[in-house]
Amino acid sequence: MLPDLVFVHGYTASSQSDWYPAISPELIALGVQFAIPDLPGGDFPQADEWVRHIGEAVTRSRQPVVLVGHSLGTRAVLLFLEKSGVSVDAVFLIAAFNNSVDNARRAEGRYASFFHHHLDLQQIRRQSKKWVVIHSTDDDSIPFAQGKQVADELRARLISPSRYGHFCDSSEAAFILSTIRSELSF
Repeated sequence: MLPDLVFVHGYTASSQSDWYPAISPELIALGVQFAIPDLPGGDFPQADEWVRHIGEAVTRSRQPVVLVGHSLGTRAVLLFLEKSGVSVDAVFLIAAFNNSVDNARRAEGRYASFFHHHLDLQQIRRQSKKWVVIHSTDDDSIPFAQGKQVADELRARLISPSRYGHFCDSSEAAFILSTIRSELSF
């Protein structure tokens, strides 16, 4: 059975930015059900609102569910898991933040609500059968060290290519999709 994928975009992004428009037709062609909710808040997103929207998308999905977060969406995925207690089949964190509350100062504090506290990553880790962190070594937005650290703490498989930056280009959809398919064997 193919999983339902729930994508969680990053800061100021949407279902129509980055690689989402390029990956959508590929998923449709494969017969994969997916959701890319447009999360509210623009330049000043609030973590509680994002967590609620993620929960709504997960509730509408069939089982098994796979969460795919990108950039700030990686933190939102972890916050959702912490708050909901929901278990999922797999989690992919692309260009991931680490668990430091110091990240609240980034972007002039515009998304500080995502970093009010340290997450219990050991508890959250139990809520997914599979963890994968994809973080390019040349990411100029979130240092590779942050992705590596969260991968270590979650005991996730770390995939670290060297030429994708912060994964914001439509041409990266093929790499992301092939990685997801390979990891989930579909």
